[in-house]
Amino acid sequence: MKERIVCAYWGDAESSASLASMTALKDAEIITLTLDLGQGTDLEDVRDRALAAGAVRAHVLDVREEFARDYILPALRAGALHEGQAPMAAALARPLVAKKLAEIAAIEQATVAADASGGRANLWGRVGRTYTLTKSPQDAPDTPAEVEIAFEQGVPVTVSGIPMALTELIESLSVIAGHHGVGRLDQGPGIRDQGAGCSEAPAAIVLHAAHQALRTQGRDSGSLRIRLFKGSCTVVPQP
Repeated sequence: MKERIVCAYWGDAESSASLASMTALKDAEIITLTLDLGQGTDLEDVRDRALAAGAVRAHVLDVREEFARDYILPALRAGALHEGQAPMAAALARPLVAKKLAEIAAIEQATVAADASGGRANLWGRVGRTYTLTKSPQDAPDTPAEVEIAFEQGVPVTVSGIPMALTELIESLSVIAGHHGVGRLDQGPGIRDQGAGCSEAPAAIVLHAAHQALRTQGRDSGSLRIRLFKGSCTVVPQP
């Protein structure tokens, strides 16, 4: 019986090259796992590409709710930022990727191939070679936007009075903040080491700013207004 190997497959050049290499060099059945972490790609297309590249089976799982509830929310409540500034989107995703790989490996009676790149793009932000979520501050609208974010026990629940599930709320804020140039992060050594030139996390930047302001006021419930303008994100003082 051939060895069976489960690997993460994201449809990008790196994971495609890894899959092609394993298929060519190993006398094994390769099974792929693609997770929907909110990266906004066509996952069925990714699945088809995995099969075309030689995978004997390609699993696709939607884990957005689990990622938001069990990983993003605790990080937000803890104020977890790299060097006090950058949301850790990729780092937050890695434990969930490893967990799901292990689960699929158990089901398939297979071994796991380590994943070094998974989760670079997800609900909480992305690193890559170009900006895709944010306008440059110079090209952002000349008129600022204000959004009101309401929290209940540290959990963001509404944007401008509209109740939303956590994943929907993050996606909505990502679009609004990104349109106003909010969310571009300084390029640190960790990003350069991954061969990526751009890091952006519009929703994360806004929610961390709002949550920190709430904690500074000594509360974990209530509403705050956030002004977005040409890359800046500021809390509007309450009258």
